[in-house]
Amino acid sequence: MSVLIRRADPDDIYAIANIAASALAVGVNADAPWLRQRITGGLTLVADRRDEVVGFVDAFFTSDRSGRRRLELDLLAVAASSRGRGIGGQLLAKCLAIAADSDAREIRALVRSQNEAMQRLCGRHGFCRSPVSYDLYIAEPKPGAREMQSHEASLIPVETLAYRGVWLEGTLSQNAIDAAHLIARRQEASRLGALISAAERPSAQLLRLNFFVNVGAYHWWTFSLESD
Repeated sequence: MSVLIRRADPDDIYAIANIAASALAVGVNADAPWLRQRITGGLTLVADRRDEVVGFVDAFFTSDRSGRRRLELDLLAVAASSRGRGIGGQLLAKCLAIAADSDAREIRALVRSQNEAMQRLCGRHGFCRSPVSYDLYIAEPKPGAREMQSHEASLIPVETLAYRGVWLEGTLSQNAIDAAHLIARRQEASRLGALISAAERPSAQLLRLNFFVNVGAYHWWTFSLESD
């Protein structure tokens, strides 16, 4: 099957939303006013077959605490009628090529441990899986959080196709969680997220006390863009 891998444009958003819902059970609000700008300014690629979108991949940039840039591979899906033809691999390969020309030093994908298809795809394209699994906790921003206090976590605003959110990375504390709630409210985000290993029991307890919910086990898959 011959497909064209190209950057998405705003008119593709309804097809992307349909594929995301059917293939990933992920809700993308195609009518959200900010999403068209996100499509134009982000890194969203589609697989186009005879003017029909049959797959997509979406990624965005973040930075770690030291300022090192990363490309976050967020969603990749192919329509059921077009699977098994290598389209997912073509989408991922094009994403890797674009990342190689950017200032990112690493690409990473957070893949659910049961998602064997995505794990195989990452493995075939040179990604390395983390040796341990992580539990993903999410929460909705709450009103009334305290003003910003000092903490040692990294609070990373993100804008995906499915949500605006704030990720907590590094050392978790009540101050860090409160600060994340505050940032989320200011930026009209709808989700907070934190990823911890199963051994981090104090962090897990702190998250549960703050109404975070464990939504499953994941592995990091990473691809280095730094030359030897």
